Amino acid sequence: MERRRPRLAGCQQRLVKTPNVDVVLVIDTSSSMAPCIEQLKAHLRDLVRPMQGHVARVRFGVVALSASSAGGENLTYRVESLAGDWRATNAALYGPATQVTLLTEDSGKVLAFLDSLRVTGDEDNLLALDFALDYPFGPVADTKRVVALFSDEILENGVVGGAPLDSIPKIIEKLHARRIKLFCAVPFSDAAQQLGEANGAEIEAVQGDAGLSSVDFSALLGQMGKSISVASLQGALEERYSRALFRQDAWVEGAIPWSDSDRT
Repeated sequence: MERRRPRLAGCQQRLVKTPNVDVVLVIDTSSSMAPCIEQLKAHLRDLVRPMQGHVARVRFGVVALSASSAGGENLTYRVESLAGDWRATNAALYGPATQVTLLTEDSGKVLAFLDSLRVTGDEDNLLALDFALDYPFGPVADTKRVVALFSDEILENGVVGGAPLDSIPKIIEKLHARRIKLFCAVPFSDAAQQLGEANGAEIEAVQGDAGLSSVDFSALLGQMGKSISVASLQGALEERYSRALFRQDAWVEGAIPWSDSDRT
């Protein structure tokens, strides 16, 4: 007699689609990063290598930011991305220009960009983070969205002092609305702890006094890569969110459209 396999009611065979991953690296390029920037760039090469066998497609973007001011006046920013300087970055994010150059599967392009980074001035890491959160990520249904911030300074420090800290709740709202997983390698502080309250956020406390130069990047980035590969896709749709929390979409040549008080 032919034996038949039992049929399980209500069960269906499903094909699990291999997800895509979009990762935006946010790199503090202020002067304090000088002792560790080359080490950071060297180890990021390992992260940029395609995650073959784990994901269908990996795209990388980069936001590098530093700032300077003369006695609190004439505040200027140096923002760099794969699109170019702040003009090209703003056009790609907030203007009619194409967004293709912000994220790429070309690892060579990303590595060349990392090699070109130089450090100068002060930091403004929450502004840099907000640029990354506005990136044109792939659809939530099939894309893991990740933003990773690297800095040797506490988030409370920076060119405008602690003024941007009141924006952290709005940043967390945006992380949730866009279904973005946040990874931060920064010195521990109250602000970092607050950011760590975002769903799925991972904050790796680093030693600020010695910069990131004392960090075991192999272990740090290995943990980050593992976290990305095992993260589950979000079932919900992307929600409405506020773009350009610091009004960077309104930047014009030679003028930053806010005072310190505007940023609170």
